[in-house]
Amino acid sequence: MSGVYIHIPFCGKKCFYCDFYTTLSIKYKEEYINTLIKELKLRQNYIEKKELKTIYFGGGTPTLLKPSELQYIIDEVSNIFTIKKNAEITIEANPDDINEQYVKQLQHTVINRISIGLQSFFDEDLKLMNRRHTSNENIYAIQLLQSKGYINISGDLIYGLPKMNIDHWQKNLSEFFALNIPHLSAYHLTYEPNTVFSKFLKKGKIKEIPEDDSLIQFELLLSEAKKHNFIHYETSNFAKKGYFSQHNSAYWQQKKYLGLGVSAHSYNGNSRQSNISNIKEYMKRVGEGSNYFVKEELSITDKYNDYIITSLRTIWGVDLKFIKNNIGTQYYKFIETKSKELILKKLLIKENEILKISPKGKFIEDNILMDLFF
Repeated sequence: MSGVYIHIPFCGKKCFYCDFYTTLSIKYKEEYINTLIKELKLRQNYIEKKELKTIYFGGGTPTLLKPSELQYIIDEVSNIFTIKKNAEITIEANPDDINEQYVKQLQHTVINRISIGLQSFFDEDLKLMNRRHTSNENIYAIQLLQSKGYINISGDLIYGLPKMNIDHWQKNLSEFFALNIPHLSAYHLTYEPNTVFSKFLKKGKIKEIPEDDSLIQFELLLSEAKKHNFIHYETSNFAKKGYFSQHNSAYWQQKKYLGLGVSAHSYNGNSRQSNISNIKEYMKRVGEGSNYFVKEELSITDKYNDYIITSLRTIWGVDLKFIKNNIGTQYYKFIETKSKELILKKLLIKENEILKISPKGKFIEDNILMDLFF
């Protein structure tokens, strides 16, 4: 089964760490929604299987759309694809958009999973990141959703922020787990090029925390998640049993997906496509029916490297039999040879032809990946 990702680029504020394509103006909202539907019809044959297991509204800030607008898009998707019964339909949300009126309207949609950008329970952190909500709004949004029957909720947190110490991070985690949210996405701050934070870093306005502090914060994250019966199922993702993100898991398990909207990406096993990152150009070119995305045909080596980078990050690991039978004997022999030393160093574990990163290896995951790339 396949999935559909829908990019909603509108934002009320630009977060200082964000490098996703967004726009602070919503004047094109109606035209953009109509363009999404046109692209859906143009791209419907990109993925062969017509049954969808997941739909995911990402951003940007999808909650800047009315629930009725989100449902309209879902209805249009259902005119093209069959949406599986009990499909996971996720919307990313900003805490300050979640209020009684919005949730009441949301209940009239088929959206059944909410991913909330909490980021921190400290107002000084939220201000530093240029978030447009407060810590109190974090708590209010979660408790309101839960009171209205929403259980499948995910929360995002960021660690490794400038000046963050271990006590600070411990309090953030304690606040999160106290809210009884079943899914956590926890990301270490990265200074992506052309973001405000990267500019601050170059000018000396902020400083990266020491690498040892980052490691200590990551270790605390692992131990606290385990203590609260969360499964560490992907590098940055933790969940209680039954609450893994089906949509993101499909990415990591090489499932096919169609990405709609400005800057959205698609994958069908043989090619990757990425839409242009300019809303005016995107709408203009989709309207013309051509030249709004870049297509990359995947070589066998591309497919091998893609499989390594997505699979090794997860609890499912790298299936050596899959490589041998679906990618090729040459790549199977390559990874067999390259992994031997990593297994001896106890950075990788091999069980029943499955390679997984060991607890020790989790701290140098990127290095291990690079060693296994062809």
